[in-house]
Amino acid sequence: MKVIIEKNFEHEGETYEPGETVDLPEKTAQKAIEKGVAKNAEEIEDEIEIEPGSEVDTSSEQPEDEGFPEEVSVPGEKEREEESEGGVWEELESELDEPSRAPAWRPEEAGDQLLGEVTRTGRGPNGRLLEVKTQEGEKYVLWEKVALQDLFDRVKAGDRIGVRFLGEEESSSGRSYYNYRTALKKEDKR
Repeated sequence: MKVIIEKNFEHEGETYEPGETVDLPEKTAQKAIEKGVAKNAEEIEDEIEIEPGSEVDTSSEQPEDEGFPEEVSVPGEKEREEESEGGVWEELESELDEPSRAPAWRPEEAGDQLLGEVTRTGRGPNGRLLEVKTQEGEKYVLWEKVALQDLFDRVKAGDRIGVRFLGEEESSSGRSYYNYRTALKKEDKR
């Protein structure tokens, strides 16, 4: 059963970190879910529906398990000035009619990479996330991992990012983790 790890835990010598999606034996997965260290990945993916909005509400009043908020950050005014007023309103109405259901980006082997523009930032049931639109026009949700924290701290909607999966590595303490290399190009604010 696929689960998304919420708290660090070990199983058969493997250490799992929050945000990782792993395939565990059915009984182990059920125990992890019951103990609150994991959530069923299929149920979480069904909960996440990204919709257009404005700023992310980071107040503690909003429960974290309600999925992606309707409020998100958006690129600056520069792009809007370049478009005619009529075009802006039509584009906004179109976005409201078709909510995004972008799949999560899940690299499978070292060297897999995600390149694109951050279209939305926000918080979901597993922490912070970014919606990234690739050059090909595909959208993916990138969930924050420990190795991506610096990128998530600096990125805003409109920025362009590159994320390369380096594979599983071992820390000096002997703990295994997934490592990534990142690149960030901030939105040009002329």
